[in-house]
Amino acid sequence: MPIGHCVAPLPQPRRRMMSAPDRKLVLIVDDTPTNVAVVSGVLKDLFKTKVATNGEKALAIATAAEKPDLILLDVMMPGMDGYEVCRRLKANPYTAEIPVIFLTAKTDSLDEEKGFEVGAVDYIHKPFSSPIVLARVKTQLALQAALSEAQDARNQADTLLHALLPKKAADEIRAIGTVIPRRYENVAVLFCDVTNFTAYCDKHEPEDVVSRLDALFVIFERIVTKHGLEKIKTIGDGFMAVAGLLHKINDPVGAAVRCGLEMASTTIDARLDWEVRVGVHAGPVVAGVVGQERYQFDIWGDTVNVAARMVGMSGPGSVAATQEIWETISSAFDGESLGELDIKGKGTISVFGLRPRASP
Repeated sequence: MPIGHCVAPLPQPRRRMMSAPDRKLVLIVDDTPTNVAVVSGVLKDLFKTKVATNGEKALAIATAAEKPDLILLDVMMPGMDGYEVCRRLKANPYTAEIPVIFLTAKTDSLDEEKGFEVGAVDYIHKPFSSPIVLARVKTQLALQAALSEAQDARNQADTLLHALLPKKAADEIRAIGTVIPRRYENVAVLFCDVTNFTAYCDKHEPEDVVSRLDALFVIFERIVTKHGLEKIKTIGDGFMAVAGLLHKINDPVGAAVRCGLEMASTTIDARLDWEVRVGVHAGPVVAGVVGQERYQFDIWGDTVNVAARMVGMSGPGSVAATQEIWETISSAFDGESLGELDIKGKGTISVFGLRPRASP
């Protein structure tokens, strides 16, 4: 642009020098050396600056490893004009979020509208003054920092949400703000707990108790995922998972039994000096989220209660289930009667211990 479009900078107040690592990088794009000198002089005490004298150089600098935090872009340049440079910046995911402020001698509102359409966040009109340049740059960088912090907060919230809830439930909360309570049919529920865990707690240091239980539950989480189940929650030394709830799978009962058998055998093979008991039952459940300050996804119903009661009948290396469950999968597993169990509201039921099918 002609030199006449630029004026000398106004006297600047004394500014605190920032250390280089703290400084934001501003890319100044202008084909007129005097304009570049003026803007660089305004920014040099507070920001790092780089200069490009045409659109091609601007794009090269913007896509380098150290990309600018903000770009001051002249509209009228030979070759590629500022509008086209801005379009290309916004089309590239690597540079799309860099705020662009146009420097222009044009005052027509249509020109400004065009600039905003291609992605600019602000305009500085020539002849410009130093305080305006500095204020506009500071404002946009502050806005960018606030947006970045807000996005980081959202990402942290999403991470926490997915840690607390199954993915499908977390996605539903993000989409509509809640998880709609639903009834699900033919869901296999697995309960597992550690035998004599309370006595172990009383005899060992807290660090040992928590670290060993954490190691065990990490193993269980991998096994659950391997068999297509979903972890619902842990309750003390208890671990609860389901098959066929939020994600449909073939043979949820078989998957839950195989999962439970691997959990039991892995505990023995790992020589953790612990035994686990596993119970499985299947049927309808109600699922939803309770709590406001701390979400808890949970399931309820007779199926859940029966599965929990099965745990007490289980033996080492086996999975306890009702006779009803045993009869549906007897072709795939070996089973033996463990006796009868009285369950409130259901009466006396027969319980079987399920094991992997022995080789012929």
